[in-house]
Amino acid sequence: MEKVSPLPNRVALYLPSEVMTYLSHDRGGRTGDPQTYHVGEAFAPMLVEAFQSSFDQFIFLETEPTAKTLKRYGIPYLVVVRIKEFKNRLRWGSHALLLTTETVVLDPNLKLLGRFEATGSSDAEKVFSKKGGPQVNLNAAIENNILGIIQYLQDSIQNGVWDSQSTQV
Repeated sequence: MEKVSPLPNRVALYLPSEVMTYLSHDRGGRTGDPQTYHVGEAFAPMLVEAFQSSFDQFIFLETEPTAKTLKRYGIPYLVVVRIKEFKNRLRWGSHALLLTTETVVLDPNLKLLGRFEATGSSDAEKVFSKKGGPQVNLNAAIENNILGIIQYLQDSIQNGVWDSQSTQV
């Protein structure tokens, strides 16, 4: 992500399997063309890449995390992201895709440190095909969502929002 500088922190990311396989068949309305959006297939690798470039020490957990694993690897923050909603908004003269996620941040003991939502929108003006089609709109919505997630995480970590609550490893 070019809009953020990496933080010198160790952060782990876990994505539940339903995130990676998330599909949407939302046409955006009766007049919309049938469209399948492979949201998870696009979202997961973009999120991993964003975490890699936003934190100096990043660990992607492919199995469900345990407190033992987090403590063993000295991970102070576990981030779990879920897709909450995906909307296809098609109107005469405009088209936008909206992606809302819920992010949970846990300490090494798997205790909740924070929970927040992020929404990313493609906000395409005019007909979406003039912006490059559904894939371009999907990528824009995902990128804007991820940017919100990363900026919130970095701000919270930098400002010590969770430090007083987290357990030192």
